[in-house]
This record gives sequence, C-alpha cells and structure tokens, in this order.
Amino acid sequence: MPSVDDVLAGSGGWALVHADCTDQFAGCDAALETGSVHHMITDPPYEAEAHTKGRRVRHYSGQGGYSVREEPINAFDQITPELRAAVGIIAGRAVTRWSLVFCQVEAVSVWADALTVGGLVYKRSCVWIKPDGQPQLTGDRPGMGYETIVTAYPPGRSRWNAGGKIGVYSFNRHQDHGPHHLKHPTVKPLPLMEALIRDFTDPDDIVIDPFAGSGTTGVACIRLGRRFIGWERDAKYHATATRRLESTREQPELVAIDRFAHETKQRRKQTTLDLDAPFEPDE
Repeated sequence: MPSVDDVLAGSGGWALVHADCTDQFAGCDAALETGSVHHMITDPPYEAEAHTKGRRVRHYSGQGGYSVREEPINAFDQITPELRAAVGIIAGRAVTRWSLVFCQVEAVSVWADALTVGGLVYKRSCVWIKPDGQPQLTGDRPGMGYETIVTAYPPGRSRWNAGGKIGVYSFNRHQDHGPHHLKHPTVKPLPLMEALIRDFTDPDDIVIDPFAGSGTTGVACIRLGRRFIGWERDAKYHATATRRLESTREQPELVAIDRFAHETKQRRKQTTLDLDAPFEPDE
C-alpha cells in the first residue's frame, strides 16, 4: 500500500491509515498540514441524539397486536464537541478547496461553526435524498428521508464543476457497494459519492476522509482519477476498505484521466447571461 507521503508526492494513488484521524495525522509528515490536499469529503459519527435515542421498530406480537421497541442505530460512539472541533482544524489547515461533511440536519449549525472556527467559510448545505429510506414504523411522525451535507471553502471565491445545479442528490441507500462491502451502519452509496466527486473536485486532486469507514469515498476517487488519503480506526472496516481500494486500483479501465479531464473542462464553462432578455422569476 502506498504511504500518505507517496500520495502527497504524486507517486501513489491512495493511502489508508489504520489510526484515529486526530492522532496528529498518524502515518504522515507535516506536509499535510501546509495546505497540500485539495478537499475533505467525510461522513463522521453523528450527534448523541442519533445514537442514544435508538430506532423505534414495530413488531407483530400475535393475535393482531403490535409492540414497539427501541433498537440502537449505530455501532460506534457519537461525535463529541472536541472531535468536531478537531476536524474543523484539520480542514482549515490542510484543505485548499472544498470541505464536505455529512451530518443530520439538526447539526448543520454546529458543523458550520466548527469549520468556520477552523478558518473556512460556510457555503451551503446540500441534501442527499434517500428514496428507499427507512419509514417511520411507529406512524406517529414523518420518517427521515434525507441527510444533509455541509459545504465550506477557504476565504475567497469558490469554484465547483456543476454550474447552477442545485445541491440536491437523490440516490437509494443500498446501491453498488462492490464485492468486498462489509455492512457498515452509515454506508453511503457509491453513485452518490461519485456524483459529489465529479461536482466538487478535479482529476488528480487529493481528497482526504478522516472517517473512511468501508472506503466508499476512496473507491469513488480511484474510479474518477482522484488521489485519496483516508483514516479508519476500526480494524475490520480498515481491512474491508483496503480490499476494496486494492480491487478498484486493479481496474485501469475505470481510471480514465483524460476522459474526466475533458468532462471537468466542459463543466467549468460558466453560464452567460443575456442582460437584454426579459426577467422571468423562478416558479
């Protein structure tokens, strides 16, 4: 496996460190702290409410009756204010362009604050809509069918590849995780991550993920000709992500840099406005 320094130097396509992301950027030198990576795209643990309340599931109890019990949603600890702040500092020091953080909608403001304290400018919250989302089985409130993605950028003019496209992404949850996928409690679909990579990053950019999980962001990066550095502290997910990344690297037909460079160039074209045309308000 290439090292973090290999990826930073351009002699490696990806690196995955088995360590906690906050342990002083374990496995790399100080170069990562000097703005040598382009983007951070990550899905950190969610807040306490998503872990301690659990999920209320209705079960048939016989003779036409139902019972409701709570089951835990996630198998790992919730994020702490200290960890959130550390991620904001990582982004502010290391990232020269976009930082994207998945979170529950109730946490948008605290993540925006953490990234702002780290030195970035909050831009907008995008939405991932899940058509196959889990219904609210208790029936006493609407089910949650989406997650939010906080986006931030260093001070100055921001740029992405999707022009005036709205920040709404609609993909089923369980979609194309590859042959080595190990069920992860918060796994993101590969088509979603590829869409984000296409819209926010350029070919050969370096993307970091402090919470790599089973490696879907890294797979998307490799498939689309971006470099990737990830950290994952759980041994079983680190092993799974490594297998997935190695398998993806062995499919050169998916890493067509020239094709994606051309695509990116086309996406960068700015929309021109006809100032003499009559104004038509949005519906």
